[in-house]
Amino acid sequence: MKFFRTLFIHALLLLTVLISQSQLTAQSIQWQKSFGGTADEKAHQIIQTTDGGYIAIGYTFSNNGNASGNYGAGDYWVTKIDASGNLIWQKCLGGTGGDIGHEIQQTTDGGYILMGYSASNNNNVSGNHGEEDFWVVKLDSAGNIMWQKSLGSVSIDLGYSIQQTADGGYIVTGLIADSGGNVNPANYHGMEDVWVVKLSPTTGTTPPTIDWEKAYGGTGSDLAWSIKQTSDGGYIFTGATNSNDGDVSGNHGLSDIWVVKLNSTGTITWQKCLGGTNDEIAYSIKETSGGGYILTGATKSSNGDV
Repeated sequence: MKFFRTLFIHALLLLTVLISQSQLTAQSIQWQKSFGGTADEKAHQIIQTTDGGYIAIGYTFSNNGNASGNYGAGDYWVTKIDASGNLIWQKCLGGTGGDIGHEIQQTTDGGYILMGYSASNNNNVSGNHGEEDFWVVKLDSAGNIMWQKSLGSVSIDLGYSIQQTADGGYIVTGLIADSGGNVNPANYHGMEDVWVVKLSPTTGTTPPTIDWEKAYGGTGSDLAWSIKQTSDGGYIFTGATNSNDGDVSGNHGLSDIWVVKLNSTGTITWQKCLGGTNDEIAYSIKETSGGGYILTGATKSSNGDV
């Protein structure tokens, strides 16, 4: 098993909404809902939608209870709920391989863009390059597939983050463990690299094309968990690295949080390793109103930057 590749299974998807109490520092539960079937479910992300409800993405191994339409060994599971937590619709998306959904965003047309990875090449999935691929799916507002796209190398590729860009396209990231397929061998550093792909603007049911793709890292394991477009038109991603060569410098030991700023065409503007002599990883990053960045994750260190 590679350094960063771990699958956590949880048996229940639990959604809880907290409401602020004026004059109180505590939070109280406004409502909570459990969704799932008799097998395993996990939610990786939930966002509020423009109608005041919510939409969540993760995966399910069930084909009963709240889950229907499962194709096999785990599907993307998308659940749309109203503002009170009532289930409006749900969709199982994938094939007979394993399909794990990680991130969802509402798009400017009122639909949704989904990101994760898939080992399937049938049913909803086509174009797989080998083992797991990044799998990008565009849904309309009712959850119907408008288009889907598999991106990856000839080996394992795990997609974690997607954002619609200002031009109407998409930026995606995760990790790759080989080259070939959509990955230029000249860019691949070895072991596991961060892979960033810029997808073209598209409308309707036409899938996007690749504007550019870049691999980043060193000779160790490198992972991106979150990517955002920045106000200057470039991008910033974060995750973890245990490299200290290639594109990576300043590693404190074992794995560090790795933050990388790109320009609009994917060239590195700057990079920074954050951490101590033990393990660190970052899961989320956002540009702040002052033009800096805020990120969060986990650490086992108590030295260096910690």
